[in-house]
Amino acid sequence: MDQRSYERNFREMSEKNSHKQIVVVGGGAAGCMAAIAACSAGGDVTLIEKNKTVAKKILSTGNGKCNFCHDVIRPGDFHLSEGNEFITSVLKAYPVEKCLDDFRKMGITPLVKDGYVYPYSEQAKSVTEVLTRSLKGVKVITECSVTEIKKDGEKFTVKTSGKEFTADAVIITTGGEAAPVTGSTGDGFKFAKTFGLKMAKPVPALTSLTVKDHPYKKAAGVRIRGTVSILIDGKEAGSDTGQLQITKTGFSGIPVFNVSRFASRALDEGKKVTLRLAFLPELSDADIRNEFETRLSKQIGSVYDAMIGLFPDSFADALLRNAGVDPDKKASDTKAADKLFKASRELTVTVTGTGDMASSQVTCGGVLLSEVNAATMESNKHKGLYLAGEVLDIDGMCGGYNLYFAWASGFIAGSTAVR
Repeated sequence: MDQRSYERNFREMSEKNSHKQIVVVGGGAAGCMAAIAACSAGGDVTLIEKNKTVAKKILSTGNGKCNFCHDVIRPGDFHLSEGNEFITSVLKAYPVEKCLDDFRKMGITPLVKDGYVYPYSEQAKSVTEVLTRSLKGVKVITECSVTEIKKDGEKFTVKTSGKEFTADAVIITTGGEAAPVTGSTGDGFKFAKTFGLKMAKPVPALTSLTVKDHPYKKAAGVRIRGTVSILIDGKEAGSDTGQLQITKTGFSGIPVFNVSRFASRALDEGKKVTLRLAFLPELSDADIRNEFETRLSKQIGSVYDAMIGLFPDSFADALLRNAGVDPDKKASDTKAADKLFKASRELTVTVTGTGDMASSQVTCGGVLLSEVNAATMESNKHKGLYLAGEVLDIDGMCGGYNLYFAWASGFIAGSTAVR
């Protein structure tokens, strides 16, 4: 096909698509991308958002810097209840390279730090502004809540508190239930249920853990590197290494966030959940034993003095007391080395709870992936109904993975809904 024929076919297709009415419900990351993609494909697009502005939740991501993607993304970076085929299909349809290129075209120059991708300005506001700018051509309606979505024949009726919209296709991108202050209050789950779509119960993910008989309560506020593992009924379900934050009730930090979804689901199912902690993760067991023995044999003062330079001060005190070693005891007793080893490498505590939805970053659970076509994001039961983003039963680790899935699934839904 020559260039002139290609341009004529593209123009004819765009004119045909321009008659297709698309309503996107929810103006978060997935919703904005779906609306932009559908509009670019020639659709007549209406985006309905209940907040005053679109992309509100994005402003709080990455501590206000917006970690909007990761430089390398693999299927194993996500948790799916029904295998990895779904996310594999998404990655092929919308590779990371295309995601970053699309944001470059919108005005975002990527800044990569340890794999985490931020806008070069390191301001989340930059992302919301370019998204808003890219919605030119989309009818954006804010401060408007959708109350009902119905299908009448081949058309959809989207009801709001003030107006009804008729659509050829509807894309549900209302998020999950995490961080409800941003507008994610589970509306999409309600709509999905009215269409008879099967769901996994929503529970908090990327959140903190609370433990029973907290051994390091006095060290609250301390940040320290370590490995955390979640055991469910004695079997390891997930593990991660990085900087932990000790809280008054338990533990927080990225490694804890990354395993919290396993604890949330297991606790909801009434199972026993245990947290195993290992500090000094870069050292082998033999190196740690040698480190303790060497420090305790130098007779440089108290046992507490021997820990200086290895652990933060308040944590060292808590570690010694938890190990049953008097911090003020002379450091000449090398027998304490074994106790310290066990306290620093073999500590297990019972998990009693997780942070609630209000303090969680994402939702674990949602519409089962078997309910939608991974190649289109269209419902397998209802032609013209699409779902994207956190409303689906898929959640990723910290590091831009969840936002990537929002962009990717939104792009796929928006692009295919018009066709």
